[in-house]
Amino acid sequence: MKPDPGHVEAMALRDYVETVAELLRVEPAASWSEPGSPSTAYIALADRHADRFLMLSWTDGDGWCLAVEPDGAEEPAVLVRWPEPARPRPAVVARRVHEALTEAAPHAKGSTHEPDSR
Repeated sequence: MKPDPGHVEAMALRDYVETVAELLRVEPAASWSEPGSPSTAYIALADRHADRFLMLSWTDGDGWCLAVEPDGAEEPAVLVRWPEPARPRPAVVARRVHEALTEAAPHAKGSTHEPDSR
């Protein structure tokens, strides 16, 4: 029996998101992905900004963004967006996140985020 093409897409997206999470030293359980129209992904980060946790989100139409986790029904407060390319290599995503957190570190309490150098 031939696998469903959607399954192949779902697994490829999941592998991509888990690789990004691993490079950011985030356990796979703190991430999810959903193929579709649009395909989306989310990675919870342990870093904080203004006493709130940060998140990394992705859609196939908008690329990646680093944001402050919302409280309740509010929208995430986007700190930085990386729309191009929409699906960069995982190491590029990890480097961009590290650079954004390093740049924000003087303005935030105790961000000690270091991505894996792979």
